Amino acid sequence: MIEVSVVLPIYNGEKTLCSTLDSLLAQTYKNFEVIACIDGSQDNSELILREYGSQFKKITILKNELNRGLGPTMNRLVHEAKGKYIAIAEQDDYYYPERLQLQVDVLNNNPSIGLVSGIAEFYNGREVVGKFPGLLVRGEKYPQGVEMFLLNYRNHLKVVNSCIMFRKDIHKDNGLYFSQHYPSISVDWTYILRFSLVSNIHGLPQVLVRLDRRPDRDSVTSNKTKQFKATRELLRAFAYEFPQYINQRDFDYAMRTQYLLELGRKSSTSYLFNWFQYYLKCPTDRRYINNITSRIRSKFLK
Repeated sequence: MIEVSVVLPIYNGEKTLCSTLDSLLAQTYKNFEVIACIDGSQDNSELILREYGSQFKKITILKNELNRGLGPTMNRLVHEAKGKYIAIAEQDDYYYPERLQLQVDVLNNNPSIGLVSGIAEFYNGREVVGKFPGLLVRGEKYPQGVEMFLLNYRNHLKVVNSCIMFRKDIHKDNGLYFSQHYPSISVDWTYILRFSLVSNIHGLPQVLVRLDRRPDRDSVTSNKTKQFKATRELLRAFAYEFPQYINQRDFDYAMRTQYLLELGRKSSTSYLFNWFQYYLKCPTDRRYINNITSRIRSKFLK
């Protein structure tokens, strides 16, 4: 019986797909299948998959004739998965050889844990330029339950979405799904928020994945205007849906987290205008002082 199903949504991924597949097929853990879904791609992704499928028989290829988006594609992939554990992969990421084994060990040995992730490193094409999330990098542990929910709501997603593994029965028994309401950039965030309320989430203190963050890469997250709009909508919607967990203070803090992220995309003049605007609304939030201090330092250190 297949224990792990690696689900791989693909949209015009021919430039990086081979590297991702190579890293998956080189895993030390072997009892897994790969289920890939081509979401209306217009490139050679399908041909690449079929070439790999001729060597690795446990590759299943699904296809959406039209581009349906990440949410519907992920729901289809999970539905088709045969394994009791679902491992998410992305078409432009590299997975370290022990990724699957480490996660399977956690789930096999800890029945109370429903989802496990780890640390990601950011790669700019030449070198690793950072690691995420800082909480795990510092050797800390995720809180559980409502505390985990609020951590990921107030501070935005603190779980590496491209290397999560979760129990399929928890997904099914709690009616979880990947949202179709928000744009693709918020799909994983909403899923983690909901998952944290029904089961424990564990973070491995090891690097499991290298994320491609070269400046010239094509990515849905490169559309920052769309991303920022979706994030604000998500924060409002969850505050409305979960008033028993999210109070006004939590909502305000989460929105200020978003404002700070948006400030990073502003030109100098626009930055100063918006910084003062946000700061005057909540001068007690030290993050604004830290933000402008960091901006000044980076400008003079260039």
